[in-house]
Amino acid sequence: MPVPPGRAITGDLTPEESRRLRRSLQRWLVVVVVLVAALTSVVNWVFVDREPQDPVETWLEGLQAGRSRQLLSRAEAVVADPALGVFSNRVYRGAAGRLGGHEVLAVDQQGTRAEVSARVWWDDPGGGRREEVHRYRVHQVRLTGPFNDQWELDSLDAAPLAVHLPAPLDELSVNGESVDLDAGDREPDPRGPGGTWRFEALPGEYAIGLPGDSYYEVADPLAPVTMAFRDPRPAAVELRPAPSPRMWQETEDRIRAWLEECMEAEELAPERCPSSRRSTGTEPTGTEPTDVEWRLLSRPALVLTADPGDPLRWNAGRHRPAVARLSYRENGERVVERVEFPVRATVRSTGGSAEISVGPPAAEG
Repeated sequence: MPVPPGRAITGDLTPEESRRLRRSLQRWLVVVVVLVAALTSVVNWVFVDREPQDPVETWLEGLQAGRSRQLLSRAEAVVADPALGVFSNRVYRGAAGRLGGHEVLAVDQQGTRAEVSARVWWDDPGGGRREEVHRYRVHQVRLTGPFNDQWELDSLDAAPLAVHLPAPLDELSVNGESVDLDAGDREPDPRGPGGTWRFEALPGEYAIGLPGDSYYEVADPLAPVTMAFRDPRPAAVELRPAPSPRMWQETEDRIRAWLEECMEAEELAPERCPSSRRSTGTEPTGTEPTDVEWRLLSRPALVLTADPGDPLRWNAGRHRPAVARLSYRENGERVVERVEFPVRATVRSTGGSAEISVGPPAAEG
């Protein structure tokens, strides 16, 4: 096949074809640039707060919808302090006394600054409906690009809520929702292993406690913490964990299982169980005993007390011993002993899980 004039055998474009291709690519590049600029302008027009009242509307609508993370994720205090947490939307939506509605009443603009008046209302946790008129100051931020200039609130109505614990736990309960705790986010307590966790909080009430399935409950239930709608102040609470019904029940079940296992033994000194005086050498030994029977006569009620050296460890009280009846046959005669022994148990829990040890010697460590 003959090769067209001006075209190399290798298939390279001719100079004329190269010029046409460059012009075509340039035209498409112009089209793409125009489309991107147009799209960016449309996005800015839709989403940027272009009017003085826009950031106020955005803020109040966010409060009403419970959008805690969206409102606070870029807040100056949160960005500056990685340890300052933000409650989830689910937590904030469960807050009593949260904003129920709003209406912008007036805008007083003076150049790049303005004051926006808005009527707000909400259901009072104590009953009835409350209504107030609030004034918000805003300022304009000049940015390059089409429709990029925007208005921002001078300040956000949010403040830190601090929760102190005597030791790191797995989670809190806030407004009925679980909130995970990271020990690395706490402000360490110089008095012990505990510390303080801080959360930037929006207006409303916060019920602080521990999850219902935790191994702990709050020793003294706390009144809800209220964050005011305007100029809220920092708040702090201190939780004192105590064994929850779950910890009590699981420890009691472990003790009962241990006792049942020991009472079913057919030897005088079963492993990790009470033992006969004969097996300890306090009584004379003779022939090997037979027909061994253990029976529990009494045991002390379970009482869990805090370990003075570890706020996450709890010990079963040893105020009085348990008593068992041990009988066996030796040299043709029935021998009966009264055996007193302590019921030892320890629990160490971070709230979400627990290590329970019952019986000697493991619980004595």
